[in-house]
Amino acid sequence: MKKKIIMTMAVILIAAGLAAMGSCQKDPSKARVQNISNNGCKPEMTDDKGGENDAREWVELSYDSGVLRVCHHNLTVNCAFKVGGIDVDIQVDGDTITINEYEHDGPIADCICHTDNVFEIANLPHGIYTLVFNSWDTPPYTCTYGF
Repeated sequence: MKKKIIMTMAVILIAAGLAAMGSCQKDPSKARVQNISNNGCKPEMTDDKGGENDAREWVELSYDSGVLRVCHHNLTVNCAFKVGGIDVDIQVDGDTITINEYEHDGPIADCICHTDNVFEIANLPHGIYTLVFNSWDTPPYTCTYGF
């Protein structure tokens, strides 16, 4: 009888421990954007022959302690974006994170420029995610990143 009670208690303790571990895990739907910054309009990009350099957009990603740092290089924006700034919204659907970068309300200038937009996505647990950038000149850019 004692053996049966001890086994039952052990099963209850293991189940309680597993439930507690599950409740401590982070939920990717709780991810949020923080620390948005940029380097302003970059000077015109020309090579030594007077031609335009490659201004392709590209992303640099790094992850540390639940925070994904995103540097979106050569984001194309209106030249007057600095007045209103750049906002970043995300939508998380399972392992897909859709990222929308856009100029906040402000004046519109008759020109465009490139900037490096940097932001962090906090409260993001380890995993493999598909990032979809809707702000690119071309149709959405998609990449898969694991950490």
